[in-house]
Amino acid sequence: MNVIIAGATGFIGSELVSFLHGKGHLVTAMVRNPEKAAEQLGAGVNMLAFSDSDDDLARAFGRADAIVNLTGRPLAPVRWSKSKKKDFYESRVGVTERIVSIMENCETPPSVLISASAVGYYGDRGDEKITEQSEIGGGYLPELCDAWEKAALKAQNFGTRVCTLRLGVVLGREAGFLNQLSLPFEMGIGSYVGDGRQWVPWIHYFDLLRIIELSINDEGIFGPLNCTAPNPVRSKSFSKCLAKILGAKIVIGFPSICLKLVFADGEEVLTNSQNALPDVLMRKNFKFIYDQLENALIEECTPDKVSVVKVDPIKESFDSSFKYSRKLFKADYKIETSVSLRVNSETAFNFFSSPLNLGLATPKWMGFQITESPPKIMQGSEFEYKIKLGLLPMKWRTEIVKWSPDDLFIDFQKRGPYSLWWHQHRIVPEGDSRCRMEDQVFYKVPGWFVGRIVHKYLIKNMLIRIFSYRRKVIQMRFGGSGYDDS
Repeated sequence: MNVIIAGATGFIGSELVSFLHGKGHLVTAMVRNPEKAAEQLGAGVNMLAFSDSDDDLARAFGRADAIVNLTGRPLAPVRWSKSKKKDFYESRVGVTERIVSIMENCETPPSVLISASAVGYYGDRGDEKITEQSEIGGGYLPELCDAWEKAALKAQNFGTRVCTLRLGVVLGREAGFLNQLSLPFEMGIGSYVGDGRQWVPWIHYFDLLRIIELSINDEGIFGPLNCTAPNPVRSKSFSKCLAKILGAKIVIGFPSICLKLVFADGEEVLTNSQNALPDVLMRKNFKFIYDQLENALIEECTPDKVSVVKVDPIKESFDSSFKYSRKLFKADYKIETSVSLRVNSETAFNFFSSPLNLGLATPKWMGFQITESPPKIMQGSEFEYKIKLGLLPMKWRTEIVKWSPDDLFIDFQKRGPYSLWWHQHRIVPEGDSRCRMEDQVFYKVPGWFVGRIVHKYLIKNMLIRIFSYRRKVIQMRFGGSGYDDS
């Protein structure tokens, strides 16, 4: 199918681009900055700009089978002022109204509109079990979600099927709620809000991507859809589960009044209780991969497919014919990981060797940006990037020291945050239409014993996260139905 994703550079949108691309769909991203989005979403994704005229967008919409609307400014953690509330409304209701208006002007409107909403529609409901048939709650957030959904449902007037996704708390380690919450837990102290009895309607992002694809394909799905796992948990239980996995020794309650002082009305996003259940999906016999919170958090917070070990120079055999290979004897650490892909070696090599795809396979918090790239890649080619490590912006310059198409390429850091960084990418054929991507990195951190301490408590875990994220993205991009055990 030809699918247009509005809001394609957000947490869910960027993952959905890779997921649908891997399923064989033709994907177009509708974004505010196409040039920046191209670096983030990788090659093979078409671009539309919100600044394009409605007539131009109508022509593009007319060629699409489905529109997925994931636009909306983040509701948390920010203070809800009058100007913020206006921004929330315009980025949700205003944008959705424009999308529906453009669809209506198409000669052949897309057959389905999948539009985001939230379980905030239900308001604060205590222990009440909530399904899609439950009534709307009271207050600003339910009113916002209601207006958002009504704007999308107007597309039904010209024959388009509409699904409104009432999203719960979407769990992914490198973005969103879990990304914001994890750091203090990793430092040993976790928290929950108030008495911790409020229900948290969570969902793993991979299950959400599968739900969106199901909504696109299944003509029997329409109207509101609770996108939550079938087993919501209380806030205190959520925090204790995360503490167990990340090793936090202390879990304390955080007074709700403190959130009210900081975020004003915005505290309701963090304190409302919504025991929301995916009734429509359960009646459709949808099978959640992550139906229990602990399994979802283990998947995101304890990656086990990437190894980082100390280098034993005596046991390593380095090819001295490569440029800079003598520096490898200074390496302190080695990263190894591999992933099985459902494409041939040529396709995989072309993907990994393209600098256009580096941003796609890099977590957003790294702020990856290409600043210099040659028109053609060969041995001796050099690239320069900007990245962020924490709050520190850095430049990274690499040289290709080995270039063997469909087989192997090696990049060497000439300037950057490490004393040594040597990254070998090898493609191993596994039949006509499968291959294995093997990564091997030798590196050294600066700072002598201080650097080793920082590596033990910070850098090592950060690198494991980066390479684990990379594995997941490329598995989705190449059609994986789940995360394999390879």
